Amino acid sequence: MASKQELDKKQLEEQVRLKKIADSHLEEEYEYVTEPPDGGFGWVIAIAAMLCNLVCDGTLFAFGTMKVYLQQHFGCSDMVILMVGSVPCGVYLLVGPIVSGLANRYGCRPIIIIGSIGAAACMVLSTFSPNVGAMIIIYGIFGGVFFGMVYLPSVVMVSFYFDKKRAIANGLVTAGTGLGALSFGPLANYLMKIYGWQAGIRIFAAIMLTCIGFGSIMRPLQPTKRLIKREPESEISDMKNSKDEKQKTVPSEAAGETNVPLLSAGNASPRINNSTAVSGSDIPPVATLGTSSSPTVGSLRVRSLSSSSRVSATSGGHLPHGVANPEDASRPFYKKDVLFTGSKSQLHHLSHTSLHNSNPYVASVTNIPALVDEEQKKDSAVKAFADILRTMTDFSILKNKQLLLICIGNIFSMLGYYLPIMCLVSYASEDHKVDLTKASFLLTIFGAFNTLGRFAGGPIAMIPHLSALRVHNALLFTAGVLTVLAAYTYNFTSCAVYAALCGFAIAPHMSLLPSVICDCVGLERYTTAFGVLFLFRGVTSIIGPPAAGFLKDYTKKYDLAFVIGGAMIIIASFFHMCIVCVKPDQEVDTVESKNNEEATQKNKLD
Repeated sequence: MASKQELDKKQLEEQVRLKKIADSHLEEEYEYVTEPPDGGFGWVIAIAAMLCNLVCDGTLFAFGTMKVYLQQHFGCSDMVILMVGSVPCGVYLLVGPIVSGLANRYGCRPIIIIGSIGAAACMVLSTFSPNVGAMIIIYGIFGGVFFGMVYLPSVVMVSFYFDKKRAIANGLVTAGTGLGALSFGPLANYLMKIYGWQAGIRIFAAIMLTCIGFGSIMRPLQPTKRLIKREPESEISDMKNSKDEKQKTVPSEAAGETNVPLLSAGNASPRINNSTAVSGSDIPPVATLGTSSSPTVGSLRVRSLSSSSRVSATSGGHLPHGVANPEDASRPFYKKDVLFTGSKSQLHHLSHTSLHNSNPYVASVTNIPALVDEEQKKDSAVKAFADILRTMTDFSILKNKQLLLICIGNIFSMLGYYLPIMCLVSYASEDHKVDLTKASFLLTIFGAFNTLGRFAGGPIAMIPHLSALRVHNALLFTAGVLTVLAAYTYNFTSCAVYAALCGFAIAPHMSLLPSVICDCVGLERYTTAFGVLFLFRGVTSIIGPPAAGFLKDYTKKYDLAFVIGGAMIIIASFFHMCIVCVKPDQEVDTVESKNNEEATQKNKLD
């Protein structure tokens, strides 16, 4: 009798539980997703980012002209005075991972505004420097940090607003660097010649404050709220089989899954795979849920994507996965491709290994920490900073031999990269006795052709039998040879020819290298690769110009500095050429995954 009552009680509890599940279907659940508009207000963002680049890079590149006036005032050697210009160029790259974390935590707009105010303040304070050492600290170190806070978030905002037209938008942004180089050099000479170097730098500080307005325009992209449709039958069956699902959970690293906060309730921690189900493709379907600490609650949160949430490869439209927390949906660095400046549609031509088995937009979903409850949602802001900082300083990616070659190559290339920017004006005016006003226009020539080279690199790489890597390597080698030959220039005309040719040839080292890196590591680890590359570039950017100044102080001429600087660029091109000799790690991973899968199937049969 007692056993019958217990059985009736269990049946009643089961009915109550099933009724709760049925009632939960009446509740509407939503996910949040940010979809790039690819136009509209995005073009305003692109123009604002271009102007930020113009002011930021223009000010740093104008140091080639400022150097003459600063050296006359402080009476120091070339090596020391060139540190004033090289330190900010290196520091604003070194702080890239930190700035990225801050932008992901607080948003790009406030970081740009703070960076603009800080950079302007440092420039003004540097004019009161009692000696060159104080100026290196104020303008170089602290100013470099604030310059980085303006530069990187402005570029990221463009990538956040554009997808299909990203290459065009970023082309507009990079034009700002060239425009700044061609205009700020002569402007610096004009201002400092008439008003003195202190007043000239203060005017540049006032120009820097305009980035406050440009940053204010960059409003974050608001996520769209999207209804999630669930299938009751699948939920009930998943609840009944929750015990089996526990045993079949696949490790995230082996399955290549991504932790994305979808629906946060109780202790449910749903996970989805990077590769969403796409009709007519090899992409695997959406991954099953990971193990939950509470199977019953976890099963209530299982949901299937509605038809509007699926990706259609045939129609060409692709929608990203949504997240449960709208703040995470607005965090730019939670997109793996946010630092990629090219168009992802070009990756199928420019990149042969990174995306041949995945949809470009789906691959842009990144590792967002899974949110479990309301208390952990509050911690997501802290994680937003820590996750990106950890991602961009993960040196384990250097196990990828191709990326290691790129990083070593950039160590050598950056030793000579800033040589024409910071030393060419002094080389012409001091060694060739060219008038300083006339010599300052060498930066204008360099900037104009550098802009042209940045635009031309992509179309040249699209030519049959060419690739981003081949064009990059050929032009980098050419830039090194030209820099060596610059030692044989003898007047303004020959220096101008060098400025034009080198400006064009060195441009793809910045514009095409992102495609080369993506080809080596894929979008999966692109942010990590670029974060590590920032660190390598930052260190050698600080060393390069002072090393050239040391050679100038020792030999009393710049010709040896240009020869050695050019040799460094040539060595860098050889390292990049060796990339084709190294087997891509992704192909190795694919073979290993296939072997593991075959072994698993064999074990099942046994």
